[in-house]
Amino acid sequence: MNPRHRRLLIPGLLLALLVVVLVASLADRADAVESQTVSSMDDPRITESSGLVVSASHADLAYTINDSGNDPIVFAVRISTGEVVGTTTVAGGALVDTEALALDTDGVLWIADTGDNLEQRDDVALYTIDEPGEGDHSVTATRYPLSYPDGPRDVEALAIDPATGSRYLLTKGFLGGTVLRLPERLSTSSPNVPVDLDVELPLMVTDATVTPDGAFALVRTYIAVHVVDLSDWTVDRSIAVRMQPQGETIAMEPSGESFLVGSEGQGSELVRMGFDPSGAQSAVPTATPSPAGDLVADEAAGSERTWWVVGAAGLLALALVVVLLARRRDADVRV
Repeated sequence: MNPRHRRLLIPGLLLALLVVVLVASLADRADAVESQTVSSMDDPRITESSGLVVSASHADLAYTINDSGNDPIVFAVRISTGEVVGTTTVAGGALVDTEALALDTDGVLWIADTGDNLEQRDDVALYTIDEPGEGDHSVTATRYPLSYPDGPRDVEALAIDPATGSRYLLTKGFLGGTVLRLPERLSTSSPNVPVDLDVELPLMVTDATVTPDGAFALVRTYIAVHVVDLSDWTVDRSIAVRMQPQGETIAMEPSGESFLVGSEGQGSELVRMGFDPSGAQSAVPTATPSPAGDLVADEAAGSERTWWVVGAAGLLALALVVVLLARRRDADVRV
């Protein structure tokens, strides 16, 4: 092994161990909340659901989108059945790695083409279209280019405060993320530079959503949902979520009493969880009758969840070491 790489590998492995310990610890501390599998998105076109949002205008309807390597299509999904009831093909730019969806109070659907695992993109952007509803459509989106104040960042979460209209991007990091507040007015002709709020978020943020009153953001990671006070972006509490193949999505439901979480992968499930802003234990609201035994208390996963989490964290940590080595190799080549 190249001596330079060996010197990098040792601290990288120590960092990897720290990630495993932190994530496993979080799995044991998170509160348990009942969850209900509502449906599965079995459409073969949905294989990497990385953004999810629930419509406030159309009952029982959500939207999702695949991430990198897929066609720029927003799928309208019947929540109760998982059936695709509409597709919207998006033009107006070259969408590369779409990671998040959000709806504002004006009925505008925001698409975040902000995924950047290697933190090297210079073409990240937000796209907007009118909420499409059911049926098949082709639209040209409005594109808002982005540029971050301290260089490229990996961003997989977009949150819009319905009370103020403020828009936020949440970065995804191995050791934690931060919040970037977007300008109130966005330009289509020049890069929009968000302000770093210099707050600390949990590690590996994959999505976020906001309660209808704008009081809380629900910030998703692979193993938990963190309830964040939007007044100062402090974590109020954490909620354990059932293990999914690659937990990427979260979407608040219009009632404010429940939210959905989803995952990448073919036939990914939509799972409903109850929400009480006070932190009290709440039953899962049921829009349709559920089979007996369908409700699951996530605390029952116990030590099994912890070991699954440790394994997942180990893989993530290994990926971190690989990325660090790749970056160092690229640097050596450039020199």
